Amino acid sequence: VPEQALAHFRKCVEHGAEAERAWQAQFAAYAQAFPDLANEWELMMSKNVPDEWEKIVPAFAPEKAVATRVASGQILNAIVKVIPSLVGGSADLAPSNNTYLNGYGDAQADDFTGRNIRYGIREHAMGAIMNGIALHGGFIPYGGTFLVFSDYMRPAIRLAALMEQQVIYVLTH
Repeated sequence: VPEQALAHFRKCVEHGAEAERAWQAQFAAYAQAFPDLANEWELMMSKNVPDEWEKIVPAFAPEKAVATRVASGQILNAIVKVIPSLVGGSADLAPSNNTYLNGYGDAQADDFTGRNIRYGIREHAMGAIMNGIALHGGFIPYGGTFLVFSDYMRPAIRLAALMEQQVIYVLTH
C-alpha cells in the first residue's frame, strides 16, 4: 500500500473514533433526558425482544379450526404491541395473508412513523428490502406472500440465512 494512501486511511480511523466518541456522549445525554426512550433504543438495536411478548400470543383451541394465515395475522397484531422493532408487510397480498398491522399506519416516503410496508408486487425486492432493514439494525422486518411466489425471493432468503439475519417470512396458501 502506498504510504500516502496508508496515511489517508489512518486519518479515517482517527476521524471515525472521534465521531464514535461524540455520538456516545450525545447518546449519554439523551439517555439522561429520556431514559425510557433510550432503553427502547438499546433494546431495538440489540435485536432482542421484551420478555412479555410470549405472554400475549393468542391461544388457539385445537377443536376450533383457524386458518394458519388468520392465526398468523392475529399473532402479528398481538405481539406488535410489545415489540417496538417489528415492521413489515406484504407483496401486495396483505388482505389475503393477514400481514397488516392494524392501527399502525403505513410507512411513507415523507413519514416513517407507520410500521406497515407496502412492498408492491415484487417478492425479490421485498426480500432484499427486509435484508437491508435487518442489516441496518434496530428493526425486525417481516414480509408475507403466497408460498408459490417464494421462488421469486429465494436469493434474498438464501442471503438472509447465510448472513444469519433476523428476518421473518410469512408464506401462506
